[in-house]
Formats: sequence, structure tokens, C-alpha cells
Amino acid sequence: MLLKVMNKPIIIYFASSNKDKLTEIKSILLQNRLSKNIRVTLAPKGFSVNENSNTFIGNAAKKAKTLSKKLKVYAFSDDSGIEVFALDRKPGVKSARFFRNGKGLLEIVEKVKYRKNKKCCFTCAIVFSSPKGKVLFKTQKSWFGMVSEKPKGKNGFGYDPIFIVPGVNKTSAQISSRLKNKISHRAMAVASFVKWINESYKHLTK
Repeated sequence: MLLKVMNKPIIIYFASSNKDKLTEIKSILLQNRLSKNIRVTLAPKGFSVNENSNTFIGNAAKKAKTLSKKLKVYAFSDDSGIEVFALDRKPGVKSARFFRNGKGLLEIVEKVKYRKNKKCCFTCAIVFSSPKGKVLFKTQKSWFGMVSEKPKGKNGFGYDPIFIVPGVNKTSAQISSRLKNKISHRAMAVASFVKWINESYKHLTK
């Protein structure tokens, strides 16, 4: 008689204290059919890292590796931001600091207002590391759009109110969360991550 072997569950930590990001990421993970044996939890309260890299991948790697080594767990991190082409792709990796409770968002609108080139993109990098801090997976995806004339919509967070979604003529803050979580920069990056971790699950539990 064959014995049925139960799949061993694995817990992965999200190296961030941003609950909005975790909520969005969990929704995307579900939409992409993350294995039921993989559970995601937020980093301990107060977790923070000096994000001083000049690349999204660099910052994401630093956060994931720091948490992995600190707790001896598998961890993944997201680093993302908006890049405005007329502003030499700024604020980029400094998007969170530039935001300043919405003042940065309004500053971008004002600076781009009279520019011909209103192209921009949201970029998201995801890095996954082992309990020893070794990077096992990384990806970066961009979602291209335009800067709106003024903030519109109340869904989402961050720069969503000024990012016009291509082909929809609405900002990311005006479309449904379900649609955003299918087409955004984070959706693309997380989908790539889910595909990899579902395929790698058996190796991670050895």
C-alpha cells in the first residue's frame, strides 16, 4: 500500500512594513495561483533597511537578504517607483522619499505640465533570498503610461492618481484593483516570481 505524503508547507516573509504593498501583492499572488503550501507573512514590526542602492534590484536585494539573514528564513522584497522620462527618469528609486505625503506627486504634475513628453513608467523589482542571504531569484518589470494633468481617483496608493493607464484613459487610481493587479508592473513581476517559486517549491523544502 502506498502512503500519501503530505506536502511540507513553506513560509516566506515579505521584507517590508508596508501593509498596502503586502495587501496588493497577496491579491496578485492569489490571482496567479500561488501554491497553497506556500504562506506569505509580513516582516516583523519596525523592520527597515537603508535603501541606498541606485537600482531597484539593488534595493530589493538588500531588503530581502537583510531579513533572510536576520530571521534565518526565506524572504522576498519589492522595490518600486515611478520614472518620469521628462525628468530624466526621476524620482526612480527615490520615489518613496520624494512622495512626501502627496507633495511629490503634485510636484511631478506641475513639472511635466508644459512638457511635450509626458511618458512615464512604474517599475517593480522583486528579489527572493535564502535563509543564508543568497539571492535565488530576481526580476524587474515596467508598466508604461503617461503623467496625467492632475491627480484623479482614490483607489491604490502612492503615485497611482497621476499614472494614466495605456488604452484605458484612466489613472491607475481610477481602475479597479482587480484590473490593476492583472496589468501593473507589480502584477508582471509577481507573476514571474510565482511561476518560479511554484516550480522551485520541492527544492526549497529539501
